Amino acid sequence: MDKKVLRACVESHYPILYLVTFDEEQGDRVIGDLADGRKVLEWSLAWGCVDFASKGSQTHYLDLPAALSNYLDQDLDGHFIVIRDAHAVLPNSPMAVSRLRALVRRIVDGHIRATIFLVSPTLYVAPELEPFISVFEHEHPDELKIKQLIDVHADEHGYDIEEAVTSQLVVACRGLSEYQITQLLNRGFQKDGTVGADDVKLVLDEKEQIVKKSGMLEMVSDSAAMGEVGGLEGLKEWLGQKAKVMSRLDDARKFGIETPKGTMIVGMPGCGKSLTAKATSALFELPLLRLDVGSLMGRYVGDSEANMRRALRVAETVSPCVLWVDEIEKAFAGIGGGSSAGSEVTSRLFGHFLTWMQEKTKPVFVVATANDISVLPPELLRRGRFDETFYVDFPDKEERKAILRVHLEKREMNVQGVEFDKLAAKTAGFSGADLEGVVKDSLEQAFVDGERETAMDDLLSAIDSNRRHADMMKNKAKELRETYEKMGIRNASSSAASTRPKRS
Repeated sequence: MDKKVLRACVESHYPILYLVTFDEEQGDRVIGDLADGRKVLEWSLAWGCVDFASKGSQTHYLDLPAALSNYLDQDLDGHFIVIRDAHAVLPNSPMAVSRLRALVRRIVDGHIRATIFLVSPTLYVAPELEPFISVFEHEHPDELKIKQLIDVHADEHGYDIEEAVTSQLVVACRGLSEYQITQLLNRGFQKDGTVGADDVKLVLDEKEQIVKKSGMLEMVSDSAAMGEVGGLEGLKEWLGQKAKVMSRLDDARKFGIETPKGTMIVGMPGCGKSLTAKATSALFELPLLRLDVGSLMGRYVGDSEANMRRALRVAETVSPCVLWVDEIEKAFAGIGGGSSAGSEVTSRLFGHFLTWMQEKTKPVFVVATANDISVLPPELLRRGRFDETFYVDFPDKEERKAILRVHLEKREMNVQGVEFDKLAAKTAGFSGADLEGVVKDSLEQAFVDGERETAMDDLLSAIDSNRRHADMMKNKAKELRETYEKMGIRNASSSAASTRPKRS
């Protein structure tokens, strides 16, 4: 929270300042610094009206509408009014919203020198109050402040910490509050009397807990090595370059390079989009979070947008990380095509996501995957949202050979005597998932036949019994190829910046 801006808002008689913070003590310090001797009235859901300094209960106004009615009858000139837990009360209390609006109108119309502070961990803005509210979110300590916290902790507890370890901890602690960082340093110290490189895991475990508690994101643990992705050499080469930037982000910024935003991977189902998202996390050596936009839909007006803001804030808290938005077309398809309440909510979610993608500075690398990009709003594809968009087609002959080899070796199957050229020739039009199915079926047949070694004949038989994915979506595949050609989308299989998708 920028205290200078907050003070300017108070002196300019802004009626409502909304402080979004989990740290109530930090909020109290900010308000106390701004008060400069003003009288501060406070209400909370737990205790009703309380003394701001001592937190002692003063009245029995446990009901917010009643407390606001009481404030309406008082001389408020020169006062601060602090209302906590607004996010828990206002969505379910039209009376509280109405009386809060009446209080604002009295302050504004009467030129009363008073400021209302709404303080809560999540943001809820009632439409009736939106014109009067200015929002300020809690800012987590920057890298310099984190280093200071670590140095102070080491001095106070009498241990030495290597500069390299400090750098690791600073990166790991980005996005955490001062309280969380201090508690983690205390845990590390209590364990063995010092804080070292092994305590970085404590920080990462804490971030995993943040993700779990949010309920908005999923921490994906089943990552994959980039070597498990058969083909897609152009995409893999591009991701390798981004990985080098992400691993030396501070040096890259000094060199004038912006923080990588991410990539959109589109194309045929079963051709490695999801696997690539998981492999990106392993390549970058960063945690992988999955966002299901559909799960953000809330019950009340404003809930969905608040959930989106919270999910993206959690991703920034856990950063540096990879954020995987799977099947993004299901979340944002057909925006602007109707005037229903659901369409309006989706449009607002889409707008917030676009703004975040455009303006984000935290190291959150977004991997968005989609089967059909043609249904997505064109604004999402504009340069500046993603660094690059890639098209994934059904694998060509060389890619099919690579994919088959990957799945055979992954299952520790003997590849001696396997005629990859012959298998690739017979599997034209197979997706990566189809090829994995061939390997699985051949292995199962060998097991049923007496746990014998899988033979070439088993693979050929499995190919004959599997239906090609390309046959099942022949017309759709052709339509998508033509769309991507017109849009000039880069082919994931080509190391050159080719815009024409390759075909089998």
